[in-house]
Amino acid sequence: MAEQRYPCASCGAQLLYAPGTPNMTCQYCGHSEEVPTSEAQIEELDFHAFLATHLPPSSNEPATVLHCNNCGAEFTWPANQESGACPFCGSNVVVPTDPQNRIEPRSVLPFAVDIKAAREKFKQWIGSRFWAPNNLKALALVENGLKGCYIPYWTYDCFATTAYTGMRGEHYYETESYTDSDGNRQTRQVQKTRWYPASGVVFDEFDDVLVLASEHLPPRYAQAMNSWNLTTLAPYDGKYLSGFVAMRYDKGLEQGFEDAKRIMDPTIRASICRDIGGDTQQITSYNTQHDRLTFKHILLPIWSGAYRYGGKSWAYLVNGQTGEIRGEAPVSPWKVAIAVVLGLLILGAIIFFTQSQ
Repeated sequence: MAEQRYPCASCGAQLLYAPGTPNMTCQYCGHSEEVPTSEAQIEELDFHAFLATHLPPSSNEPATVLHCNNCGAEFTWPANQESGACPFCGSNVVVPTDPQNRIEPRSVLPFAVDIKAAREKFKQWIGSRFWAPNNLKALALVENGLKGCYIPYWTYDCFATTAYTGMRGEHYYETESYTDSDGNRQTRQVQKTRWYPASGVVFDEFDDVLVLASEHLPPRYAQAMNSWNLTTLAPYDGKYLSGFVAMRYDKGLEQGFEDAKRIMDPTIRASICRDIGGDTQQITSYNTQHDRLTFKHILLPIWSGAYRYGGKSWAYLVNGQTGEIRGEAPVSPWKVAIAVVLGLLILGAIIFFTQSQ
């Protein structure tokens, strides 16, 4: 299989996509070419109809053998990677998707944050870690720089109909007598709850529930990124991938929907509680039917990096569209200890003044 290359019309070198612009640029002669604007629509695909007509890919997908058009070398390419560089000449590679074996990405969110801005975001973030050791910013050593990656995600739209049973709690108050610490009789209002059975049906509409489709990033950070603006998605074009690594999904469409249901669940439970009403609620059982279920397979831009501190590697991710950053940072035991001591002193002071009054 031959890879896709985008040679410079001026000098023949590889054109790379320039984040934050509609252009591909040559790193050698400075020539620039605009990525053509596509008139294609960002399409939502019917989930059940798609599964009925497409076989899922094998979980043991073999590596692809590629022929480099630049240096002539042949080399194997990881099955879970869609773009990167030739290991012999460094030429950028974009691998055509095999439509018979995989679900093709139909849209992509081009990088808007370049590597310089991503590095600056990291410096700001590392310097703002309140609980981190004071010398973290000075001693954190960046490992291997930042890697620009297009990460596969699924998005799901659906209309959820949920039948439930539960209990509605309504508070009331009774006056209770007690003896205080000085031996005096006092009264106070005590909250109690009457419970009534409840049942009903609630409706929730979900749009673009975002699910990480790669297991090659820390999920607690990649899935937690929530500042994406998906209205700026562009129809898929391999030119946006030139100069970046692009991962293929290893979490399938159906498995991704199971994750989506877990993401939707708190919203559904909140709708049930609102429908039950009262002062407090208990949900006994509920069953959700997902109708008008559609999906998209998209690629989103992330800068992935790591730094060393205290003999350990700490990972972080930078949103390639907004600059939002998520990651790991060490915690200073001294700062935690001081905070605990201060908290105990404040609590002790409150108790002392309360009792003295």
